[in-house]
Amino acid sequence: MRCDDARVGGGLGVRTPDFRKDHVYPTVLTIHSWLRWAALLLGIAATLNAFWHRGDIAGRPRGLRWDWSFMLALDLQVLFGLLLYFGYSPFTREAMNNVGMALRDPNLRFWAITHGATMLVALVAVRAGRVFAMGEKTSAARRNGRCLCFAIALVAIVAGVPWPGLTNGRPLFRF
Repeated sequence: MRCDDARVGGGLGVRTPDFRKDHVYPTVLTIHSWLRWAALLLGIAATLNAFWHRGDIAGRPRGLRWDWSFMLALDLQVLFGLLLYFGYSPFTREAMNNVGMALRDPNLRFWAITHGATMLVALVAVRAGRVFAMGEKTSAARRNGRCLCFAIALVAIVAGVPWPGLTNGRPLFRF
């Protein structure tokens, strides 16, 4: 019997809990769920900050802490998402075992492709926004680049979240 299968304790047929399966998946999923709110709120703040603060041509844009915080929250969100995607989620594990079935099943397709793809778009857009914030010479280019990239990231996040009421919806808050 493999160590990750249900183990029998003392020959009595009593199942001893497997920590990886019983505790880690719900914990990582809960953290991932709550980080969604941090990423969304910081994304809204960073986008509004980029829109409102025109900045000086010679200096750095004001409010780069919002940009950095948004990027950090999204990076952490992606880290926990990758843990779920490649390790703990039964949905993606099932989808990877049978890709053909996953492409035909809308619920599995969402978790295997759509959710990850939209979040990858968001991650790339936030990184591009930071490049605009640091690399452009004129204030208008910095502002416009940040606004556009952060708005694209927010739209991608909102589109990729499994909101309640959708076919693959999840609760707004996990406990």
